[in-house]
Amino acid sequence: MNEEINIPFYNDLLFKYFVYNNEDQECMYLLKTIIEAVTPLKCKELYVKNTELLPSHYREKRAVLDVRVKTSEGETVNIEIQAYDDFENVFKRFQYYACKNIAMQIEEGDDYNQLKPFYQIVLYHEYDKEYHELVREFSNTGNKYHDNQRSLIYMYFVFMKEINRIIEEKGEENLNELEEIVNLIEKGNECDRIKMTRVGQIMKEKYDKFMEDMNLREEAWVYEKAEFDKKAHYYDGEAKGLVRGRVEGKAEQVVKFSQKKYPNEDTSWLESLTEKQYDEIFDKLLNDENLDEIKHRIDEMKKVVSFFMKI
Repeated sequence: MNEEINIPFYNDLLFKYFVYNNEDQECMYLLKTIIEAVTPLKCKELYVKNTELLPSHYREKRAVLDVRVKTSEGETVNIEIQAYDDFENVFKRFQYYACKNIAMQIEEGDDYNQLKPFYQIVLYHEYDKEYHELVREFSNTGNKYHDNQRSLIYMYFVFMKEINRIIEEKGEENLNELEEIVNLIEKGNECDRIKMTRVGQIMKEKYDKFMEDMNLREEAWVYEKAEFDKKAHYYDGEAKGLVRGRVEGKAEQVVKFSQKKYPNEDTSWLESLTEKQYDEIFDKLLNDENLDEIKHRIDEMKKVVSFFMKI
């Protein structure tokens, strides 16, 4: 059974396991490397503020397992894996989250100069569908007057699936440090370069230890299965919506055609039919078949459907 389980590195519980331990030098090395590769920060010291791996409400509320880091200079860096969600929703949520974190730094009446910048890194398991960039930076001041250094909020979206395009363009052997990290997180334990860099070696070692812990492994696997089911349900619903849209379109077409041919006839019998029934009615109307015979045919079809639904 264990051989069948493969947890992706963008699983948030596994990713937090990579970097959560303040006493583990390799955790701190990974964290420092990721922050410095994405942001302009140079971290002398780091401290993970939320080191708990499995909050008590993790399973029931699906807690967000972000990594909140404080630098020795006082900046706050929040890192979160985002595997499945719409970009617009994600973007607005993280803006709200950043503003909330800024507001929590001081009390009413305090000196605003006490406020420290907040850095948000979102490792997003998606393509950049607008600009096809690996990293997009957002801040709450404009670039017109080059005053970004006054900003309190810096957001970095790392579109991890863009690594596939980058590898096609420049080859795996020419990746820079950030691209190597993204390639590892995106491809996980199956990445063929996992043992070629220190970051990869650390992740591989920690992944193996993680998989040896039955509780952690099962929690991560339950989440992956739940996300898979949620995604499958979304696509199933989307497909059903398309079918429903087609049926509604055909119903409108048939009703209009029937009203044109028989303007004094009641059209209520054309409600709540199947796509196949609408197709058949349209063909019969087009061929000028008797309206009563068409209605009788549809009634017979409804009886057959009703009979089989009761079995």
